[in-house]
Amino acid sequence: MNERGSMLPMLGALIFTGLVVLGLALDIALLGATYRRAAFAADTGAEAGAAVLSVDDAYAGVLALDPAQAEGVAVEAAVGARSAAGRTVSASADPARVCITVVDRYEPRLIGSLGIGPATVTVTACAEPGRG
Repeated sequence: MNERGSMLPMLGALIFTGLVVLGLALDIALLGATYRRAAFAADTGAEAGAAVLSVDDAYAGVLALDPAQAEGVAVEAAVGARSAAGRTVSASADPARVCITVVDRYEPRLIGSLGIGPATVTVTACAEPGRG
């Protein structure tokens, strides 16, 4: 009985499986990188917005935000921080704190070709003014 080449199909299946696992690991790592980029943008925007104090309250010795200006500064800082195509940013502020939400979209490489659609990454960060 001739058994030459009997390992070839098994080796092919093993190589294919290894490439699929490698591609899946790459997609998961890139999704994590998208989350980190969105989190950095949200943190940057929240911290920038928390630095916009109300002038009248500051002269009175009270730490309070100017909500309208804080929202604008927070959005501008978040959009500029490691900007990404398709990113949406929204902010809300009151005199005590500013919160910002960053939504990024991740287009998977390998699993996208298998029919699994894009992933949406949503990160929210809040900050309050403080003495320091």
